[in-house]
Amino acid sequence: MAKSLGIKVVMSDIIRIDKPNNSTLLNKGRLEDLAGKVKELEVDLVIIDGKLTPIQQRNLERYIKIKVIDRTRLILDIFEKRASTREGALQVELAQLDYQKTRLVKSWTHLERQRGALSFIGGPGESQLEIDKRLINDQIIKVKKKLKEFNNTRQLHRNQRSKKPYCIVALVGYTNAGKSTLFNALTGEEVLSKDMLFATLDTKMKRLNYTNAKNIILSDTVGFISELPTELVMAFRSTLEEVLYADIVINVRDLSSRYHDVQNLDVINTIDQIGKEVTSGNYIEVLNKIDLVEEETLELIKKNKADNQVLISSVTGKGLDDLLQLIEKKINIENEIHEIQLDYTKSSIENWLYENATVLNKEYKDKHISFKFQISKRNHTRLLSLISK
Repeated sequence: MAKSLGIKVVMSDIIRIDKPNNSTLLNKGRLEDLAGKVKELEVDLVIIDGKLTPIQQRNLERYIKIKVIDRTRLILDIFEKRASTREGALQVELAQLDYQKTRLVKSWTHLERQRGALSFIGGPGESQLEIDKRLINDQIIKVKKKLKEFNNTRQLHRNQRSKKPYCIVALVGYTNAGKSTLFNALTGEEVLSKDMLFATLDTKMKRLNYTNAKNIILSDTVGFISELPTELVMAFRSTLEEVLYADIVINVRDLSSRYHDVQNLDVINTIDQIGKEVTSGNYIEVLNKIDLVEEETLELIKKNKADNQVLISSVTGKGLDDLLQLIEKKINIENEIHEIQLDYTKSSIENWLYENATVLNKEYKDKHISFKFQISKRNHTRLLSLISK
């Protein structure tokens, strides 16, 4: 993560902490060692791969005399760098403000000062700490108001889609698992797809470029990561809600990563945190980057593969047909076969039928056209509504 921000890592170390110090996280001996290494290596930043309390951060900085940040701050900085749209920037700003608000614990000497009351108002003075908190809270309100406008627009689009028989398929997964590359391969789009953390911060939606499946919209979402800061989950909740409304969730996993099993647990936990319930009928696991996995390992994975898993390479395109067939199977799992007779004047309904169902047979009669077709239960209800008008 540090390298993705252009930070040169000169040393990394794993420190076992049996009992974290409430004041400094590390005990005195560890602190002295850290301070010595900071001086020896002439570094200007220390990153703790965990969450620091405001007091721990302040005391660590005072002791080693350089800037100290925790995992949450690092992830927030990455998100800030990656945000490319107005909504993405606002979501990151909201997360940063929520994080910053927890840091206001008299970390700086100027917070000790008291601002005297104005003579014509009277009353007690207001500390700098209280002023800073109030200013941050005011800014949070402003940012939330702006984000609500984006959320209202997104809800309007959802309402429009709900009036048409679109099926939403959402791509989720650990950051850098290959979601955007898969999105491009399935839709013919060219959204940003790079080998870096959090390349995608904004939800992208595009109709699936696949003739056998009718009206499928693919959604590319922000990547997940272990210990994703609560501030970010809350700030990006409106964007992540696309997962909530999805008919099918595709979890893209990076088979080339040594930690793909652990990463998968983080993804499942985040999906649960969002509030999405996954079932055998609405969930697919894409085992991606098979082109980077040794053949012997790949054969073992194939033998133990579950029915809802597909092995693919988003880059080479291998396995994409299998994925498309599984998506179609999941969509059609509740499809039914019906027959209907339409007057020759009902050409608009006939067009609708071809767009949103699979016509199995069509016969021309004297006064009507007879159709036999396969259709989902949801679309069949819509069809009956159209006919009754």
